[in-house]
Amino acid sequence: MFTLTTAGRGAAATAADAACRVLGRRTVVRAARYVLLRARLDYPNDMSVNGEPALQRWVLALAPGGEVHVADVGANVGRWSRSLLTAAAAAGRARDIRLHAFEPDAGAYAGLERILGGTSAVLNAAAVSDRPGESDFHVVAPGAGTNSLHRAPGVTAATETVRTTTLDAYAAEAGIPCFALVKVDTEGHDLAVLRGARGLLAGHRIAVVQFEYNHRWVFARAFLRDAFDLLAGLGYRVGKLTPLGVEFYPGWDPDLETFVEGNYVACEPVTAGRLPAVRWWKAR
Repeated sequence: MFTLTTAGRGAAATAADAACRVLGRRTVVRAARYVLLRARLDYPNDMSVNGEPALQRWVLALAPGGEVHVADVGANVGRWSRSLLTAAAAAGRARDIRLHAFEPDAGAYAGLERILGGTSAVLNAAAVSDRPGESDFHVVAPGAGTNSLHRAPGVTAATETVRTTTLDAYAAEAGIPCFALVKVDTEGHDLAVLRGARGLLAGHRIAVVQFEYNHRWVFARAFLRDAFDLLAGLGYRVGKLTPLGVEFYPGWDPDLETFVEGNYVACEPVTAGRLPAVRWWKAR
């Protein structure tokens, strides 16, 4: 493993100081941040580059024959769900898919109906959380991807009351034995969604769960470590989704607590061993 010597560190510091004087600190910080994020495989959270369609294909290839239940929690207008249905059709498994989409925002739900209307998807105008009932939902704009159960400081948002459920309760009511894939994108509320699926996770009735992690977790007073504690404690392996595969970790590490937006994956050990994997940069 390459390690900077004392002399090397001194040279790097001198070069960085000179670059800041010539180019300005703002430019140097932005360039350095780009290099760091690229090296850490922190790709933009865009489905065209972040590996989400690949994960859908991998899970479909691993799922046994018969019904394949998938949950899209925080479906927004249905782009992820549409991608899944397209992948299922390409894999010859369109008839196997049982898609359950959840979206509490009325504006986004209208778009979800337009995109998924006429498909076999079950659409739920509700938020998924750690308890059933009702909750305040903060709407920055109708259909906005940043609408959330957590208010962002300094951001003007209207407040609506929405129905909440849990994945445990929903699965029990719908008679769902297990999920092959659960995708969670709830703008900072992801940890609560995972906690509301503790029964399913404890019984390993979710093969793969994908959840989004970003700076909005701060508004929920949640940490990535909390997700590791929950998921690893229930026997799941946790890693970050990249276009090259899943970067699995031996456990939580302070270097992971960056609040940089990305998607994380938790899965059963057997499934983890069958997914394309990327070696962590800190692994020896």
